[in-house]
Amino acid sequence: MTNSPYTSGPAHDPNRPPQGPAFQYRPQDPGEVQYGQPTGPVLPPPPTWGQRWGVLPKDDRPKQVTVILQTLWIHLAATVVATLLGLTGSTGLSIALGILAAAVNLVLIWAVAREALGRFGSDDPRLPIYIGLGALALIALFRVFNPFTVVPAILQITAALLVLVLAFTKPVRAWLDRPGNRRKGTDAPPPAAPQAPPPQWRDPAGPGAQAPYGYGAPQQPGPPQPGPQYNWPQQPR
Repeated sequence: MTNSPYTSGPAHDPNRPPQGPAFQYRPQDPGEVQYGQPTGPVLPPPPTWGQRWGVLPKDDRPKQVTVILQTLWIHLAATVVATLLGLTGSTGLSIALGILAAAVNLVLIWAVAREALGRFGSDDPRLPIYIGLGALALIALFRVFNPFTVVPAILQITAALLVLVLAFTKPVRAWLDRPGNRRKGTDAPPPAAPQAPPPQWRDPAGPGAQAPYGYGAPQQPGPPQPGPQYNWPQQPR
């Protein structure tokens, strides 16, 4: 039996046993690769709300900074309690002092947690912390004279003093040197040093002095010297 001119390969032999497929795939062990498991580098999970705002510790944040944020949160809770207890006296004054203390406290928490102390435009990153703690201490001192708010006021003063002490520790000082805590423009590279002018040639001292061996005075540009004239053939006009 001959092949048709339109087919490729050897002729079909009915006596030849059937052969298997030319390419066979190796069966994969289901225990080697788990479906849905990433094979590349795994990124760390994003920080939670508590880690982002200092309620819980964070890997790239010093422990002392986390303690500062936790202390500010405690101060905020004491402010709410003192405001509610102060309603027994002057209601309007207690609410005004509570709103002011809570606003200052939240601004400090935001600036410290987001590393944005440089937004206040101060050359010293600790200056906004000093001003905020001073305002919180004055409000707490005013509440000390009220017998209903004396306990939370003492807690607020203690928290402010703890934050002030932690601001002078070495890890916090290193953390304050980060770009976000510096005023914009302070991280610019220093201006380049002025370069020395190129050396200029000077004539030897005295009328009969000679230049050192190997050196000669530079030639001054002058009119072109006449050279040999060549009468090249001109193109016919």
